[in-house]
Amino acid sequence: MSKTKTKSVRAEFTEFDQRVGKAWSLHIQGQSEAAIAEFRKLVDEWGDHIDANYGLALAYKGAKRYDQAREQFQKVREYIEAERARHTGEDNSRFHMLLRMIDQHLATLS
Repeated sequence: MSKTKTKSVRAEFTEFDQRVGKAWSLHIQGQSEAAIAEFRKLVDEWGDHIDANYGLALAYKGAKRYDQAREQFQKVREYIEAERARHTGEDNSRFHMLLRMIDQHLATLS
């Protein structure tokens, strides 16, 4: 990959991260429907982005849209499992922690 391409990808990634942060802020402020709209846009652009999908699941839960939250948590679980499989031999503690958190949320939605 050329330096120009790497720099461009990183710039897009940073802008995407800022947008994820904005969506998380809406969720933390209790603006669940606005957070859902923002997370939905992000997930539409980057379908398997773990943080955006996890935020969407939490926003659905915050909006008491429990069926959608349950479905979204299941999707996030699949994305994490796939990512963990790609990182065999590496420190997978983040993935283990996220899976435990998702399982706890799913248990409250059962």
